Amino acid sequence: MSDDRLDLLDYYELLRIEPTASGDDVRRAFHEFAMRYHPDRYTGAPADKVERASQIYRRGAEAYRVLASPEQRKRYDQLIAAGTLRYVDPTATEERAAKRPEGTLDVRSIRARPFLQKALEAEKQGDLARAKLNFGMAMQHEPDNAALKQRYDEIVAKLKK
Repeated sequence: MSDDRLDLLDYYELLRIEPTASGDDVRRAFHEFAMRYHPDRYTGAPADKVERASQIYRRGAEAYRVLASPEQRKRYDQLIAAGTLRYVDPTATEERAAKRPEGTLDVRSIRARPFLQKALEAEKQGDLARAKLNFGMAMQHEPDNAALKQRYDEIVAKLKK
């Protein structure tokens, strides 16, 4: 189990609402949550603080999506009763992977996305040096992203040829 307190909170605790909260209560709670944790509030803060706020905000947005949907909320309540704190919809994950164009990568960090996009464009245009640079910049924002690291290593190998 994770030592991160965020992983110990269910969606109701995260948004500070009761399990009996109405849809309007969920919306109000998420609005208040967003006012506290939206990454834009942390502009100019140290990178670790911005990343933590982004992580918390993403989890809150996940909570809102689940609790705002009556079907997902019902399923989530069953998951909580079974001891699971996060909702994972396997069909959504599969659909997202199927819709993703081949060769694209997922990144979590908002700051990594523009660099990834530039890297993919440069790679497509055959500008491997620029692709390497931008993959490297994306990796600075997501050093634990294995797929990003693999793609970077592939570009480096191509440049050595």
